[in-house]
Amino acid sequence: MPGVVKQSHASVLVSLALVTLAAGCGGGGSGTSAPVTPTSKDTSTPGVYKGTITSTTTGQTSPVLAMVGNAGQAAWMSADGRVWSGTMPATGAHFDVSMMGRMYPGATFPDGSTNATWTMNVDHVAGQMSGRYSGAGDMGSFSLMLESMASRPASLTTLAGVYTRSTWSGYAMTMTIGSGGDLIANDSRGCSINGMVTVPDANRNMYSISATVSSCGVLDGTYRGEGSLLDADAMHDWMAAMHPLEQGGYSQGNMDMSGMGHMGGGMGGMTYNTVPSGTSNLFMFMLDDGRHAMMDALAR
Repeated sequence: MPGVVKQSHASVLVSLALVTLAAGCGGGGSGTSAPVTPTSKDTSTPGVYKGTITSTTTGQTSPVLAMVGNAGQAAWMSADGRVWSGTMPATGAHFDVSMMGRMYPGATFPDGSTNATWTMNVDHVAGQMSGRYSGAGDMGSFSLMLESMASRPASLTTLAGVYTRSTWSGYAMTMTIGSGGDLIANDSRGCSINGMVTVPDANRNMYSISATVSSCGVLDGTYRGEGSLLDADAMHDWMAAMHPLEQGGYSQGNMDMSGMGHMGGGMGGMTYNTVPSGTSNLFMFMLDDGRHAMMDALAR
């Protein structure tokens, strides 16, 4: 949300870092989720937003998912491998925030960094967030709409299940979430995640995660993050653009990348992830330990 050798760790982490899905994804369903239509006076920021982010530096546009919790904790993740984390005000029509951004292995931000502070200038009204961003030698604009999926009730019973993703090259990851919130994940290269999921607000489709990553070398550590149970049907466009991460793809801070192949989109020999169908079956999440960040999308 892209084994215990260096490349394995990255890819593995990658596994954790997921961004594409699952080999045994289930669920039928045909509809895509429509944005909600709050009143023009609604300036509350918590929720799950979906849209695009466009770099005027590189000319590239990528789908982006933003999760904002009741306490303002924010986790943004783009399909091209960028992850941002920080805090946003709980209400507001115009505000500027600083967020930490990280990039997946094998790629860098325009200034050559993989870990940097970014500024988001946000206009927010009636369930829409738009504005401009800058950081790491990059700048551009974004536009996101609050999703109706965000208003679904959250519960550990609803989230409980076995989630997976796989790539055509044979990589696989499995995550099991119990009805008590216990989380266990392992991938085909040996990385493990153990932690807990909690429900901050039963009326909002968001989950808080605390977890320990082990058997992943430099990526080992204690992570915290946010997740949401979404419709795979509604996220097809997001996942179709995720191919730079299809071999796994965690975002990282300072890390020795020697010996690792570049994982940019369009590279020959890349393998694509399975894209699932279904409703309320895609767990998308982001984790951050202050040095590295991971994101993924697993389907049940």
